Amino acid sequence: MIFWSTFNISKTYYEIHKKEDFSNKRNTPKDYLEWIDKKTKIIINSPEFIEKSKECIIRGDVVWVEFGFNIGEEFSGRHPAVVLKNGGKTLLVLPITSKQPTEKQIASKTYIELGKIYNFKTMKRWVNIFNISPISIERIDFTKKKGNIKGIDLDNISKAFLESDLFKYKPSKKD
Repeated sequence: MIFWSTFNISKTYYEIHKKEDFSNKRNTPKDYLEWIDKKTKIIINSPEFIEKSKECIIRGDVVWVEFGFNIGEEFSGRHPAVVLKNGGKTLLVLPITSKQPTEKQIASKTYIELGKIYNFKTMKRWVNIFNISPISIERIDFTKKKGNIKGIDLDNISKAFLESDLFKYKPSKKD
C-alpha cells in the first residue's frame, strides 16, 4: 500500500512541475526525484556499504558528502564537509561553502574562513558553525579524494563554538 502511495505522490509531483523552466536553479523537481532515486539505492546497498567502507576518517578530514534534497535554508546537494567527530557509522560534520559570507555574517563570528584544504583545489572556503550536521557514513562519496585541514582551522572552529550564543545559556537559579 505505501509503495503505491509513494509512487503516486511522486508521479503527481512530477506532473505538476514537468513543464516549468528550472535552468540555473537548485533544488528543482528533477533534483528531488534524483535524490529519491539516490537515497533508495543507498538504503538498498547499506549492508554491503558498511562492510566495504574500511576507510579511516578522522577529525579534520574533508570528505564529499551527499546532503540530499532538503527544505528551505537547510544545506543540500553534494558538498565537501569537515569531519568534527567520527562515531563509527555516524559522523558529525560541518559543510563547507565557497560562497562569500556577507559582512553581517562575518561579524556574527559564526562563519569561519578555512585555510588550505589539502588535496582540494585552492580557493577561499568557509564553514558556518550552525550548519553542523550528524550524517550517516553512507552519505560520503568514497570515490572522491579526501582532504584535510590544519589544526589551527579546527581550533578556530572550536573557539567559534565556545564563543557562540549556543553556550551562553545560563539556567535560572532555583528558589
